[in-house]
Amino acid sequence: FLDVSGREHYRLLAWLSTQFNNTTLLDIGTYKGCSALALAYNKTNNVHSFDLGNYRQINETASNISYVLDDFTLDKYKSMVMESPLIMLDVDHDGSFEHIAYQHLTDINWVGYLLLDDIYLNDAMKQFWDSIDREKYDITRVGHYTGTGLVIFNKG
Repeated sequence: FLDVSGREHYRLLAWLSTQFNNTTLLDIGTYKGCSALALAYNKTNNVHSFDLGNYRQINETASNISYVLDDFTLDKYKSMVMESPLIMLDVDHDGSFEHIAYQHLTDINWVGYLLLDDIYLNDAMKQFWDSIDREKYDITRVGHYTGTGLVIFNKG
């Protein structure tokens, strides 16, 4: 969790949290819970961390994090998604749910920054990253060594 930028992405997540105030940030793919904890660095924000299973291993948490065992693409979460200017997507890394999530954000006309982890981890993730036709930036040097991508979802 405390490793340097370019090796792990948690310092980047904590810094990104300081770029927003009094808003909702989403962490898709809780897994152990480290990304949610990093995004919760700015206590003025609320972090909602979604996963389909309870895999969280860290005991430390923050009062501004809620853990949701559900699929963020369900209609009941649309307003929460729409109000979030930053979404961290770090799921199974086979490209399938990444495509579903990307398409969902496109379909609902979401506006914000989508942060992707592990964009160079395997061929499926490389293909997913290459398929993105929006403005995007490879920020691996300040993110995670297996690749960190930032995608801009603009209005229109």
